[in-house]
Amino acid sequence: MFCPKCGKEISDDSRFCEACGTPVEQPAQAQQPVEAQQPVQTPSPVPQPAAAAPAPAAEGSGSGILAHLKTIGISAKVALILALVAFFMPFVTISCTYGEKEEELASYSGIDMITMDSYDASDLESAYSSAAEDEEYGGKFNPWITGAFVLGIVSLVLVLQKKKTLPAVLNFVSALLVILTGSVFESFYGLEDLEYIECSMQGGYYLCLLMFLAAGVLQLLYDRNAPPEPAGTAPAPPPAQIPLQTPPEEQQNQQQQ
Repeated sequence: MFCPKCGKEISDDSRFCEACGTPVEQPAQAQQPVEAQQPVQTPSPVPQPAAAAPAPAAEGSGSGILAHLKTIGISAKVALILALVAFFMPFVTISCTYGEKEEELASYSGIDMITMDSYDASDLESAYSSAAEDEEYGGKFNPWITGAFVLGIVSLVLVLQKKKTLPAVLNFVSALLVILTGSVFESFYGLEDLEYIECSMQGGYYLCLLMFLAAGVLQLLYDRNAPPEPAGTAPAPPPAQIPLQTPPEEQQNQQQQ
């Protein structure tokens, strides 16, 4: 700045002129207006959709069952397939007793009884007094074992289609029909009056029965603990829009205008 009397340049912080000694007034400092502090507006939290609660576990189910649920479902299918395979194994063996000697005459599978390919005269010729008597007991359609086989196939188809409840019921009914086949076998074929004929059930019969029961229990256990199938995919809700906040400087300028 300059001295107001002699006009000599002096420093800004000098109170007297160095040349003439004239006191110099300091210029009043411009007071900057203190800007009113605007409260910082924080954006309101956007409500988030509530997470879907996990489906409650079936009553009586434990964490161990849920952890092995996939294995249980596969085991049910394998047991049902083994039950159907057992129909091609020996179901029954017919023996004839000659005095103190017992001779095995024939062994038949479940499929043999279904296709009526059992008890034919040539197989049991030595056990009966005449071919006419043999023919009377041979080639008879067995509805019990046929029903068990048909229901087993239907159950397998329903399992592959991921149906619930009904496959397990069909497996239990099939097991009941297999039991009925063994219990009425001799009376059904008219062999109960022949004292020299003895019928004994074989491994295929017991395997078939056991696998039908196992498939029914495993399938029922799987159905009770399996999560429900989703009805459909719901459209995703539109994203919530966050309201834009005006900066404090722009708000002050708008107020001044």
